[in-house]
Amino acid sequence: MNDLSFIQDAPLKKTLEDSIEYIYTLVEQAKREGNPLFQEETYRVIILYVVSAIEAVLLYLYKTRGEKDMYIEYRYVHNLPTSYGYKEKPDLQMVVAVTEQVEKQEFQLGMNDLVKFFKKKNILKEETAKDILEINDVRNTFYFSKTRTKKCDLQRVEAALQLLLYTLERAPKALKTR
Repeated sequence: MNDLSFIQDAPLKKTLEDSIEYIYTLVEQAKREGNPLFQEETYRVIILYVVSAIEAVLLYLYKTRGEKDMYIEYRYVHNLPTSYGYKEKPDLQMVVAVTEQVEKQEFQLGMNDLVKFFKKKNILKEETAKDILEINDVRNTFYFSKTRTKKCDLQRVEAALQLLLYTLERAPKALKTR
């Protein structure tokens, strides 16, 4: 698919190479299969792999660039007396807290976080970010409890593969800019 030489993490690089090879094998197998259910479910697996690969590349970029995404954590929270009420929500408890910027840990970073982070850094364009999040929504239909409102067909798979290729082609540049 593309040169992954920008990835210095050997196990990750090997996993991505194997996964990309598997993706293409699945695409070819699904094209030959006549059973529509088999095709759609295979396409769903392909989407899962493609989005996982994009997420892995974005996480690799995030870690390699050494930047940090932060969130506000509320610490030392103390309840105020009930006489301090908020007029629009009088039944809710008012509190005083210390806010602190805290670095997100790797396990707290999902696809949405990574896309927002790189969009804010102008590494992902608005349209690319939208496309990644849309295909991520399709991936999330892999959970059986989620409604499968978005059809998985060859056209969607090909668009996802183009998005993966686009990500891989631009990743080396993202490592050089800060």
